[in-house]
Amino acid sequence: MKTHLFRSSAGIDHWMIQDGKDTRFASTQDATGILEQNKAEATHNDGYNASRDLRRVARIPYIVGLKWLNEEGWWFMDRDNEHKLAAKLNSSEWAHLRTAPGNLGVSNGVMR
Repeated sequence: MKTHLFRSSAGIDHWMIQDGKDTRFASTQDATGILEQNKAEATHNDGYNASRDLRRVARIPYIVGLKWLNEEGWWFMDRDNEHKLAAKLNSSEWAHLRTAPGNLGVSNGVMR
């Protein structure tokens, strides 16, 4: 039996699934709108604002962050994981998360 527990403010649905004696939990999110917006922004411009002091680089659905946390044991919003996040965002496997071209790196504690 699958029971919907709640929907988070990030739009993630959390479920409890009971199979006989086993109980497990699952999370789902419709990230279609986020990924479509990423695709549109990725070809719109170079990602810099008008003063060129800020640049957008990616939009990551929370469900992807949960996937990385569950499968690889790291949270994408933790500053200690900047190098891992940069590697993911530079990978062609995760190109659909990018909103502007270029390679990311971390220097002096700042992702660039």
